[in-house]
Amino acid sequence: MLQERKNIIYLFISRSFRSFVAGFVAIAISLYFYDILKLSLILVGVLFTIGAIATPLISLIVGIFGDRYGRKFILIADLLTLPIAIVIILLTRNFYALAAASAIGGFGVAGGIVGGGVGASVGPVVTTMLAENTTNENRTFMFSINSVLSTFAGAAGALLVSFIGFQLLFEIGVIISLFSAIIIFPVREKFKGLKTVRKKGENPMSEKDRRFIKAFAYTGLFNGLSMGLITPYYPIIFHTFFHMTIANVGFLIFLGGIISGAVDIFTPTLTTRMGFLKLITRTRVISATAMLLIPFSPNFIFASALYIFMTTLRAVSLPAQTSLQMSLISEGRRATSSGLNQASRLLASAVATSVGGTLLALGPLLIPFAIAASFTYGNTALYYYYFAGIPDANKKR
Repeated sequence: MLQERKNIIYLFISRSFRSFVAGFVAIAISLYFYDILKLSLILVGVLFTIGAIATPLISLIVGIFGDRYGRKFILIADLLTLPIAIVIILLTRNFYALAAASAIGGFGVAGGIVGGGVGASVGPVVTTMLAENTTNENRTFMFSINSVLSTFAGAAGALLVSFIGFQLLFEIGVIISLFSAIIIFPVREKFKGLKTVRKKGENPMSEKDRRFIKAFAYTGLFNGLSMGLITPYYPIIFHTFFHMTIANVGFLIFLGGIISGAVDIFTPTLTTRMGFLKLITRTRVISATAMLLIPFSPNFIFASALYIFMTTLRAVSLPAQTSLQMSLISEGRRATSSGLNQASRLLASAVATSVGGTLLALGPLLIPFAIAASFTYGNTALYYYYFAGIPDANKKR
């Protein structure tokens, strides 16, 4: 029990430091490409698309390898990709090198502070290692704490954009993201990988695992289509369409993160009262409606309020969704399921991101927001389709 607590603390610290860096990189990288390197919105979209395509592939590989060979070593290797990517950004302006950095760093991946943006490929393994060190009774609470810490850290990172220049920000990012990898070394994992426990030729995947893995993959796909269209472009949207300064954009993302993190602590209580399914679906329907209203905002104040409201509602359901997934999937397939959910979400977001930059450059602001909201409504319908008849999904606990 003592070692499990230590493991959880190490994982919390690592994820928090990673999120801190992601918080300012998610904002700074788009503005750096657009304002400093003078890349067009379409070229920024190309770089974002490269990162959005590579990250889900990495997530899937990380998830499968984590289940097969053990998760600690795989996590450390994946954590090192972000500092390497930031070093490339610091050293060159070559477009192909920037493309390589976007690929391994996950720049432009939909999610931002809430939901897994920059460096999102580590999510499946971190989630699975936390599940290994928790029980069904305390898992939702631990995922909520992880989400709170990660979101607060990301919000604090976002705030740095208001005070520190790009060069220093990226240098800080290299150091802190390296530390997020180092802190994992003392973790001791109990699960050593399927390769060490299964007999040759045996397929350990049950029909139940197969069914739920598919369900979470499809819901992730629709979520990715929604997030990818506009989430990577929020700094540019508020800066260009609503005429906010870079400092104010950083403060807005910070404020949204702080409020979202504070609300996450109530996820276990809301799950107890509503059940997993109602909490996830109701908050997403309302958040999609708030998203749809942003283009009609008369000024940046109204748009900012809708952004914070929308982000908060999306955040409160994430620990519940993660806990539900870990409860329904067996121990030996959790990283695979989480990785596939992440991969389907991010691959879909990559397609949407490639279109999002062009839509913002050529068409009315309403179009990408309306399409994104419709995909969120579709995501909600899929949750009802797959989980309405599952007792664990409707259980209030």
